[in-house]
Amino acid sequence: MILTIDIGNSRIKRASWRDGKIVNRGVIAYQLRELTKAFDQLFLTMEKPAAIYAVCVAGNDVSLALAQWCALTWQMDVDFLKTEKHFNNITNAYKNPAQHGVDRWAAVVAAFHRSSGRSVCIISAGTAVTFDFINKNGQHLGGYILPSYAIMHAALMTDTAEVNAPYNVQSGECGVPNNTEDAVNQGLHKLLQAGIRELCRLAQAELEGPVQIVLTGGFAEVILSYPDMPAMQCEPDLVMMGLLDIKLQCNNYLE
Repeated sequence: MILTIDIGNSRIKRASWRDGKIVNRGVIAYQLRELTKAFDQLFLTMEKPAAIYAVCVAGNDVSLALAQWCALTWQMDVDFLKTEKHFNNITNAYKNPAQHGVDRWAAVVAAFHRSSGRSVCIISAGTAVTFDFINKNGQHLGGYILPSYAIMHAALMTDTAEVNAPYNVQSGECGVPNNTEDAVNQGLHKLLQAGIRELCRLAQAELEGPVQIVLTGGFAEVILSYPDMPAMQCEPDLVMMGLLDIKLQCNNYLE
């Protein structure tokens, strides 16, 4: 059994793989001061894996904490993914690939491998909403980063003394808002919807041929509920799929 781990800024996801298929998965929200507790809750009920592959965008301290937990609990090392300039026929557009988030790189690899020769626009909707464009020949063009609903809401509440609206990710329409709560929440959803729609339009203009739009991340279901959006394929495990693709080939691992 292979264990893949995806550590974001607010959640940790795991997937157990046998014969290229996920047989068990889990997710937990975490706080930096309680990382060990989160690892215990997420991993202690599992059997010891044969290999551990991880993506971490939460910083070196979190990566180190995971490595120490796995060493103490299972006497195993964690193989962390790094963004590279090339993988197979995929070329990263960044002059310094290390600046391209490793989760985004894993998602690019997974989406392109499953694109059936089409160009791809990858949207990862987490703490930020990122976009990556990759042409049908494997050339990554780069991408964009938008603030998420949560980031925009927090900034608005922090910087506007007389605006107070509770956090509400539900995007239900109720006409033109006539109160502050709905004005804030509908406004933020409409802003995010417009940005996503525009960047999907731009992907169609910049990439060759028909473009497949692949969506992943914890905010994906909300985005899918927005009206007038282009067709999207939702892949909740996209980052861990790419992580496994890369590590299995690089390590010549046979399950």
